[in-house]
Amino acid sequence: MAQFDLGISTGAVHNSLWVPPIDDPHASAWVGNVTGFTWSSSIFYRERYSSFVDLGVDLTLAHRSFSAGFRGGGLGSGFTSNAHVDMDQLYIGVKPEVHTDAKGFCVVRFGLMAGISSWGHAPGSTSGWSVAGPGTYKPSADLIHKFGGDLRFAFGLGLRFAAGTQWAITIDPESTFGLSSMLFDEARIRGSDIGLRVGLCRRFKGKALTELFKVPPRDPKAGAEW
Repeated sequence: MAQFDLGISTGAVHNSLWVPPIDDPHASAWVGNVTGFTWSSSIFYRERYSSFVDLGVDLTLAHRSFSAGFRGGGLGSGFTSNAHVDMDQLYIGVKPEVHTDAKGFCVVRFGLMAGISSWGHAPGSTSGWSVAGPGTYKPSADLIHKFGGDLRFAFGLGLRFAAGTQWAITIDPESTFGLSSMLFDEARIRGSDIGLRVGLCRRFKGKALTELFKVPPRDPKAGAEW
């Protein structure tokens, strides 16, 4: 029968944000005042019955805090916006785990994380201009709708220290790299982080998620299927 771990973990991550190059000469962005160390918490499911590769799935909540500005436009009009962003991002991650020892004490973990903005606010200002009329200026605006989740590649290790027959303590160092922008505009802002979470999990026996995708073997004595 399959075995799997269910658990929770929490810890700290060090955040980095940057502006990747873009081809649009009319759009640009900047980012600064990044809060380096913030918290991150996770609920995870990890299968433990294969001798080589197991499935891991987690739901991770991460906090981000930074200042950013961006502008865009064309020949006839344009805008400039600035804000200080505080938001929580909720990621679902699918991360296969490769065993490095027979007992599953240490695994190498990698995969993808897709995130959304679960909460936040971004007070700031925005201004616009147009050759067809007077410009606009809003000194107080919430620009949180311009920021959200992103897609990230994750790589890390997983250490499992047994605490009895069913419980265990986990230590999970992990780094992530942004594959898409956190800014929903012509300009782009990407992020990466490296951190460490410590958790507690319990082992269960039962049907694993991967078993739902397995096709049962066909009885060779059965007749033809139409």
